[in-house]
Amino acid sequence: MNFFDLLAVKKCLHLVRGAVLACLLGLASSPPALAAAAPPPLEQVYLYSSPITAAFFSANGTSYDGLKQRWREYFRPYGKAFREVSRANLIAGLKPGVLVLGSAALLDEPERKAIQAFADAGGSLLVTWGTGVRDGRGQWAGYGFIEDLLRMKVNSKAMLEDSKENSTRFLNPFGDGPLSWTIPGGERIFLGEVAETPIRVESPYLAARYFSWERYPAPKNSNGAIALLEKGASRRVYFGFSESSWEYDERLEMPNLVDSVLAWLKHEPSIYKAAWPNGSLAAQLLEMDTEEKYLNAIDFKRDLDAANFRGTFYSLTSIARQYRDTVQKLSEKHEIAYHGEVHVGFKGKTPEVQEKRLGAMVTEMRDIVGSRALPTVTGFRAPTESWDANTEKLLRQLGVRHNVTGPSASEGRIPYFSDSEPGLKPEEAIVRLPRTQMDDLNYLGLRIGAGKATELIMLDFDYLHEAGALGVLSVHSQNYEPGELMTKITPPYLKKLQQHQDDVWTASGGEIANWWRARDRVVYKASKTSPTQFAFDVRAPGNVKGLTFFVTHPALDMAPKSVMAVSSEAPLPELKRIDAYRTALIFKQELKVGNYAYSLEF
Repeated sequence: MNFFDLLAVKKCLHLVRGAVLACLLGLASSPPALAAAAPPPLEQVYLYSSPITAAFFSANGTSYDGLKQRWREYFRPYGKAFREVSRANLIAGLKPGVLVLGSAALLDEPERKAIQAFADAGGSLLVTWGTGVRDGRGQWAGYGFIEDLLRMKVNSKAMLEDSKENSTRFLNPFGDGPLSWTIPGGERIFLGEVAETPIRVESPYLAARYFSWERYPAPKNSNGAIALLEKGASRRVYFGFSESSWEYDERLEMPNLVDSVLAWLKHEPSIYKAAWPNGSLAAQLLEMDTEEKYLNAIDFKRDLDAANFRGTFYSLTSIARQYRDTVQKLSEKHEIAYHGEVHVGFKGKTPEVQEKRLGAMVTEMRDIVGSRALPTVTGFRAPTESWDANTEKLLRQLGVRHNVTGPSASEGRIPYFSDSEPGLKPEEAIVRLPRTQMDDLNYLGLRIGAGKATELIMLDFDYLHEAGALGVLSVHSQNYEPGELMTKITPPYLKKLQQHQDDVWTASGGEIANWWRARDRVVYKASKTSPTQFAFDVRAPGNVKGLTFFVTHPALDMAPKSVMAVSSEAPLPELKRIDAYRTALIFKQELKVGNYAYSLEF
């Protein structure tokens, strides 16, 4: 008998004991009021085939069938649970299910009424691109139809030309969100340059935004890409981009995204391992590249200490040797790490040259902190963010455990394991921490005042927070002079972080890397029979504390009431409501090597 069978038996016994106890206490004659039941899961999925859209596309030299074909391929494994429906089927009425309106640009009045009736009866909708923007005669009708369905506002089509403010070439889903948990936080997905220009929306309920490659923090009302709405028993999702963009999805992220979207639309609870510990929604590394004007690090330390945050100081060892007392003061609370021996990049240098330089770096750090403290120096950030696979191979041999990279090194905004040595296990590999947040050089390059810079850095925070991302605020010591831009905008940013201490984990680079390894030791196992049961293994060496799973609600604000373990000795997680759509299951205890299984009750 496996974990999930044991859970089923235990749940039955629990219900029987409850019924017997109720009779003994004389409570059976006056049962409590029943809580609202969750809508039954929707099994059937429909793809609408709009005849007038097909004719319109053909008359304009494009293929509507080509867009639908992408859905047909995706739904092939669904078998009888998937059906392509005609106009006659739609008008006649469909049984509750999920209706996909894939870029059905032309809809006549009977079609619109049938779609609305389907949703009013509890059906779910997945609407893409310009559905309903033209009427049955092909005349422009505007965005009112999709705006009403999703209670959102269309802010016209995104601009065709790339610019920091308006580029729509990249989709950034929100990691650990109810619709996008299958995609890493802030993953950058290229949408291509397609004829069907993506549409921007403004909604209080978003699951993704359009960003430029640089992730420049554009105004919030200008870049909504995926919107959601729950109205009664009906759930609705809107993709502002067309199916043509799937062609550019080289990493095949779109099918993963659609998986989680459909589970939500079908009212199926989803349970998944969170990126961050203790129910946090995002993480933050506050770091300084200590180079010239090394003593300014004391001011950065002062601001971190005042906010009660622990940061990391990546030091040029040739300069740090001149300020041993300062390094000692920094290390009393904060992490000391490597920034090379001189401010020259490593990328492209021969292994011999790199080995000599890194050896000198370690020797100088030993002279600064002493041989006993040296094993605790396990972080690295390359000068000018210039490094390569040889750099990481040598760093690992020297005891380095994490490397802070630049925005070009990763498509995502969360840590990941180095692939410089493919044969290494995660416990041995270097953890890369991508800096995808704007740094001081970006702000100084914009040549803006403190007011505008503060506005941008706060917006940057909002975006990393909603994306479930790792923020890396990087400051150079020479740019932390009293009265300069960064000394003006950093304290307000730290205050913002203080206001989010319940849902943003601020830690040193080493602590974040250690967590990422611990998280990787947990192997999640979904139940094949029930979406409310789950299990996981903790691999050696164990020692996982703060492990968090998120569970999506089958309906708005319908959070799980309780969680039950298959073993009486297994620790029970704490239930914490995140929002109307998610609850966190937080294991505050340290989990040892072993197998764990649980069941949720809604």
